[in-house]
Amino acid sequence: MGATGAKDMKKRLKKTVTTLIGADATVAGNLVFDRGCHVGGTVKGDVSARGKKSELSVAPTGRIEGNARAARMLIQGTVLGDLSCGGTVTLTSAARIEGSIEYGQIEMEKGAVVQGQLLTGSADSNSSVAETEPGSAPASQIQPSLT
Repeated sequence: MGATGAKDMKKRLKKTVTTLIGADATVAGNLVFDRGCHVGGTVKGDVSARGKKSELSVAPTGRIEGNARAARMLIQGTVLGDLSCGGTVTLTSAARIEGSIEYGQIEMEKGAVVQGQLLTGSADSNSSVAETEPGSAPASQIQPSLT
């Protein structure tokens, strides 16, 4: 993927963020947003978007302890839960996911860690599953780098 996908997503998010969780903030409970949400702190609960053009960004300092759902995602921090994204999920080298990722498209930088399943197709379709443990899926399946 390279840094281009992440840079494009960051530029787009600057224009759409309407909900901001700062690096020093902790939200205990579920969070629902409409357009764009940037998590720099901690959310202890599910993060869900309303709307088909929603975007979720998790900063390197950000942490979600729950499931997350949005049309597009840029993950630079930690998510302890499942991700559901009908569009593109972008995982930077600092991303750490402990849960399944259901996605339309996925972009991963070298160094991103996923401990769970990759479910290809739209977020509404479970047509193809790839385990992320080395050697557990056919060579034709997507294999993230576990470093």
